[in-house]
Amino acid sequence: MTSRWRRRAAVVGLLALSAACTRSPASSTVPVATTTAPSTTVTTFPDVGPVAPPVRHPAVGEFIYFVMTDRFANGDPTNDSGGLDGGALETGFLPDNKAYHQGGDLVGLTQRLGYLAELGVEAIWITPPFTNRFVQGDGSIDGSSSSYHGYWQVDWSHIDPHLGSDADMQAFIQAAHAAGMSVYFDIVVNHTGDVITYEGESFVYYAQTAKPYLDVNSNPFDPAIADPFPELDPAVSFPYVPTFANQADAGAKSPEWLNDPTLYHNRGNSTFNGESSLFGDFFGLDDLFTEHPLVREGMTELYGEVIERFDVDGFRVDTVKHVDSGFWEFFAPRIRARAEEAGRDDFFMFGEVFDQDPIFQSSFTNLGFDATLDFIVAAGLERYVAGGAPGSALGEAFDNDDWFTDVDSNASMQVKFFGNHDMGRMGYQIAVANPTADEASLVDRMKLGFDLLFLTRGVPVVYYGDEQGFTGSGGDQLARQTMFGSDVPEYSDDNNLGSDLSPAVDNFDPNHPLYRWITELSALRREHQALRTGAQIVHQLDGPLFGFSRIDRSERIEYVVVANNSTLEVPARVPTVSPGTEFVSLRSDARLTSEGNGDLVVPVPPMSAVVLRAEAPVAVPAGAVEVSIVRPKGSEIPTFRYRLEAELSDSRFAEVTFAVMVDGAEPVVVGTDDAAPYRVYWDNSDVPDGAEVEVIATVDDGSGHLASDSRTVTLGVRR
Repeated sequence: MTSRWRRRAAVVGLLALSAACTRSPASSTVPVATTTAPSTTVTTFPDVGPVAPPVRHPAVGEFIYFVMTDRFANGDPTNDSGGLDGGALETGFLPDNKAYHQGGDLVGLTQRLGYLAELGVEAIWITPPFTNRFVQGDGSIDGSSSSYHGYWQVDWSHIDPHLGSDADMQAFIQAAHAAGMSVYFDIVVNHTGDVITYEGESFVYYAQTAKPYLDVNSNPFDPAIADPFPELDPAVSFPYVPTFANQADAGAKSPEWLNDPTLYHNRGNSTFNGESSLFGDFFGLDDLFTEHPLVREGMTELYGEVIERFDVDGFRVDTVKHVDSGFWEFFAPRIRARAEEAGRDDFFMFGEVFDQDPIFQSSFTNLGFDATLDFIVAAGLERYVAGGAPGSALGEAFDNDDWFTDVDSNASMQVKFFGNHDMGRMGYQIAVANPTADEASLVDRMKLGFDLLFLTRGVPVVYYGDEQGFTGSGGDQLARQTMFGSDVPEYSDDNNLGSDLSPAVDNFDPNHPLYRWITELSALRREHQALRTGAQIVHQLDGPLFGFSRIDRSERIEYVVVANNSTLEVPARVPTVSPGTEFVSLRSDARLTSEGNGDLVVPVPPMSAVVLRAEAPVAVPAGAVEVSIVRPKGSEIPTFRYRLEAELSDSRFAEVTFAVMVDGAEPVVVGTDDAAPYRVYWDNSDVPDGAEVEVIATVDDGSGHLASDSRTVTLGVRR
């Protein structure tokens, strides 16, 4: 049913959707339902509900370059062996073998900052930098590999000596900051390097139903709900008795608490199904008992100190879905507080959730992450750009964006990529999908891939070497070439797209066509704010076409992007929100005018994207807009994450803020959506069953037209 919020007010001159959300004497602030949301001003006006801007983290405007430090630039050959003497099985260094260290380091990365600055890089994400277990395996060269990638850390007290010293890291970060670049550390809390072994040398996973955890008195307990957490004994508490291969291993980790074997799950190797996904050893690595309070406190203190020691700007967090949610609920707000204490109010934390389910992915932005790595869009880009699927295949990747729309997150903060160190490079995916295509066509497809990576909503990531046309021949080690001349046979025979070179020689060519293309795209984003942070409106087009508009909430100028993945020019009819408006191309001298109904007819050349900018702001219809809540439909909310949805009386560009009043309390904002369909997902897990809730939706079209609607429901027994 409706109530007092079913009212409309024309507040002329009050641009509630301005970037600053300025207060007026007739307005007041209301709460935002979070403790970790980016800074947001919430404003109320007479007779209508609260209004808040959509969430945007400052990092949304960045272009991130993901670099595997060992594979980028070798600035100091004296650290190639990590300070050790001996062969590859001792030092980890074997430059003709892809499974071992190649020599890249922080000095080399610092020396190449100019190369990255010219490319337009605004943030650098580096692989985990602390001291690793140098080599793991069966003791043979072919049956072992080194920790060149950084994901086998055992000692957080110092930077891995293969990469340089703590001073080298500090010098790199200072130089990057001086060049205007953020630095993101890749961090791991799920596991450490493989130091612990089991008595009996068996590693088959045992489920808790078969062998539950036991306290020191052999009483079974469930670590997910244990409170207080019981004392453990390595001899009785686990399915396996944890031990060490030698005495040195018993003290191999730092900080010292990491050497306690009872702080690991000790259940055997993960099968990546069921509970083993959380409790199993990740390919034999020591899986931390993240449910244990000492682990939660220890890892939080460890990475809080990292922020202070190195002045980093954010974390990319590895293997997030393999860690229990209680850990993230403990870790994330405390890390953010430590960052704020260190002067990093804009600290950015995004997680690797290797999954394409938007419901599952978005659940982690409810656990304190600003964003996750966008495996959903990555799959869409591969289907559309590499595979030549219809534009609808890429459109589907954005259809569920509103799962990320709530009080402290938004899909515009998702970190996008096309190919990476695990899945294989963009060039590889494109080449495999188009085996008969000539090189020029493959380069064109890569350009189209970069267009969509940079111009759609979210934060674009370029994987090092892709700007030089690296392809590789697969994922994992086959996608981890060196930028400096390589002796690895599997790398040196690769064909770089757009170049006569291969990874057998240095590849830092600022004139490479893909390097120049990315440079121009980065400059385009910097010049046009809407292409960085603007709302995204996806258009339903036919066949090979994919189109969308971007609109900045302050400038209110519509940008239209239309991509064509076919080998023929195709005309597109795009339904803009700017009727009768002239559009100018940002890539040519073309000028087009939209029809009276807003449709814009755009000829799109083969294998390319057209980028157009309106010559006038989005016009607002003279009449006021109405908003109607269409969900919840019934009288009860049955789930803990529930979609709230509203519709407008016309198709104007606007934002809708959703708020809730629980048992008559003041309204609390739960999210703002800036593109139709207007939906947010409310996490109501902290509200008791049976509570009466008034849901309020308030629309603001940016010109002073405000209107609200409400519906009163109860919270049922939720699941």
